[in-house]
Amino acid sequence: MKAPKKAVLLAIAALSIPVLAGCTPGTASPSDEKITLNVWGFAALSEPLVEQYEAENPNITIDVKISDYDASHQALLTALAAGQGPDIGQIAIDYMGEFVATPAAFTDLRPFGAEDIEGDYLDWRWAGGVADDGSVVGIPTDVGGMAIAYRTDLFEQAGLPTDPAEVSALWPTWDDYIATGAEYVAATGGTFVDSGKSVFRAVSNQGDLKYVDADGEPIFETNPVIRDAWDYGVAAIDAGLSANVGTFSAEWNAALASGAIATLPAPAWMLGYMQGQAPDTEGLWNIATLPGTAGNDGGSFLTIPKAAKHAQEAYDFITWLEAPEQQLALFQENNTFPSTPVLYEDPDVLSLTNPFFQDAPVGQIYVESVKAVDGHPVGPKDRIIEGQFQNGLGRVDGGQQSGEDSWKQTIEDANRELGN
Repeated sequence: MKAPKKAVLLAIAALSIPVLAGCTPGTASPSDEKITLNVWGFAALSEPLVEQYEAENPNITIDVKISDYDASHQALLTALAAGQGPDIGQIAIDYMGEFVATPAAFTDLRPFGAEDIEGDYLDWRWAGGVADDGSVVGIPTDVGGMAIAYRTDLFEQAGLPTDPAEVSALWPTWDDYIATGAEYVAATGGTFVDSGKSVFRAVSNQGDLKYVDADGEPIFETNPVIRDAWDYGVAAIDAGLSANVGTFSAEWNAALASGAIATLPAPAWMLGYMQGQAPDTEGLWNIATLPGTAGNDGGSFLTIPKAAKHAQEAYDFITWLEAPEQQLALFQENNTFPSTPVLYEDPDVLSLTNPFFQDAPVGQIYVESVKAVDGHPVGPKDRIIEGQFQNGLGRVDGGQQSGEDSWKQTIEDANRELGN
């Protein structure tokens, strides 16, 4: 039987397990000792980079266990509460507030030299992995700068421009995006975006604050960014723009391929997913700027649980994998955008194009997006709160409630989840 989340968190907070023998910071294992690093996560690591590391470190084997997004985090929570866990745990930025609130469950990376590499990363991405007591819980992976992917063939059918600069000029604001979508729907009878939830998430990720303030106090009920995001999500639904398909579902994958989705808010990492799920649409997509200001959606941290058997080796692998050289290789491999700003002036980044998206200059597009992002604080219950807003917009998209009625229920449900 799965332990209640509150009980799990209390158990994690009570942990005081010492670093295991053989894992003393700065002390590497003998080179001939065969070591397997167990990695738990929700997104596969780069096979070429893993193979390179194993070739350069023949005593190390990287064993990666990938689970569904939410299931992966729940499994890690449960393991940590039992004083267990892998050598490396991957934690999404949406969940990091929940984990960083219990630093005793993790190996503090400062004694390994983490503070020496802090300057290699975006300030706000690094800060997301630091606990209130100063412990460095995780090293940042990528950053999810955002843009809009759009189908040029469908835009042409609707009589809309297809050139990226002209398309970007269609929607300097989210009001303009909704108006463009309404024009598209009227011309084609199709749908413009995957869901009202997608619009909500994009807008809500553009603010300096989201669900909590700088002190971690909930502000979702009063934060104008959240109310605006909700209203835009509802407006997209009410205008008939939404295909009402859940992100990453089988229906969503099919909609990508069929043309039911003409535009999609697309963080950099989304591009590789789209290529994998809708390969026959190669050459039909292009990329325009996001309405309004820039925003961030996604990114993760690599952490070392307190119970890790090989903490030093885990740290060595993490810091190698997330160093600028490897982040550059990963961006070139699958458009996972670097969290190391030294690369933002690198010609190999700035010149990168993507043939799937009509050779869109993805390097330039996402560099400009990320440069304009400051991030926002993430609280321990952000993922739970996010779920309630997604559920609420799902009710509107499904016709069960009006936007205003669902807003009221969503606020009540979110407060209930927080014990208010």
